[in-house]
Amino acid sequence: MFLYIILGLIIAVCSFLIILHQCLEKKTVYTDLKNKHVVITGGSSGIGKAAASEAAKLGAHVTIIGRDIQKLILAVSDITAHCKPYSGQKIQYATLDVTTDYDSIEKCLSQIERDVGPIFMLINCAGMCICGQFDKMKVEAIKQMIDLNYFGTAYPTRYVLPKMKERNEGSIVFVSTEAALLGIYGYSAYGAAKWAVRGLAESVFMELVGTNVRLTLAFPPDTDTPGFKNEELTKPKETKQISGSGGLHTAEEVGRKMIKDAMNGKTYSVFGFSGHLLSILYCGTIDSATQVLLQILSLGVIRAIMVAIQLSFHKIVRKGLEEQHNEKEKDKVQ
Repeated sequence: MFLYIILGLIIAVCSFLIILHQCLEKKTVYTDLKNKHVVITGGSSGIGKAAASEAAKLGAHVTIIGRDIQKLILAVSDITAHCKPYSGQKIQYATLDVTTDYDSIEKCLSQIERDVGPIFMLINCAGMCICGQFDKMKVEAIKQMIDLNYFGTAYPTRYVLPKMKERNEGSIVFVSTEAALLGIYGYSAYGAAKWAVRGLAESVFMELVGTNVRLTLAFPPDTDTPGFKNEELTKPKETKQISGSGGLHTAEEVGRKMIKDAMNGKTYSVFGFSGHLLSILYCGTIDSATQVLLQILSLGVIRAIMVAIQLSFHKIVRKGLEEQHNEKEKDKVQ
């Protein structure tokens, strides 16, 4: 009897997965980006520059966007070195503050398209992180992170979406963070901005059903970039202990995988063991039959693992609070 029940469950799961696979839209896979126009915000350094170099290797025309002209000029030179010989690839930059008003963004991106051609892939890499306990953060810093991380993604995406839908072709990459999958001490304001990016992406996913336009949501972990070095300056000790457990990835590794995942039509781009674990547990949009099967079979176990991990984070926070209390007591005695 027990064997019949197990067999019935296996048949039910297999039938469900077969039906799911048939219902899912077939993803367009690109083997290269030859003569495609790739635009990358925050492309003068870090993950953005690494993604731009990878796109150039794959034959794309590349436009990087940023605010610092000197950095942009140097980045264009570095990216050009990755182009294929005699390919006629165009590598250029545009100066733009993506936190500015939408009209300015529309004007800039329109000019870019006139110069190079329609934007096939938009990679939203512009972003920043200022760490700290929420009640101690400057209000200006909170607004700055919302403006850059959220609106700096939403506005360029708003521009390219109608044109991509009209052509029924294109790819958009949102760069979020693992801190948008799990609330982490010290990332309150930053995490909120990136959760907003995740929320926007998962809604737009559904709006793109029935089209050949794709959106990939990336969750990079700690990555060795100039932005990360600045982040370290404001990062509380507790945050360093928590986030440091996932290791440090290179910008080249992250940029390369983001491009590859977008070309393969993947809904989520995740990195390392922690990224895969968190995405199985918290990512609800249907990416593939394999993703759904993993969630069905492992959610209970993964949830138990994450509870243990979260409790270890709580222990770090309590220890930090105790140390702060002891230091205050010492100051009183002195």
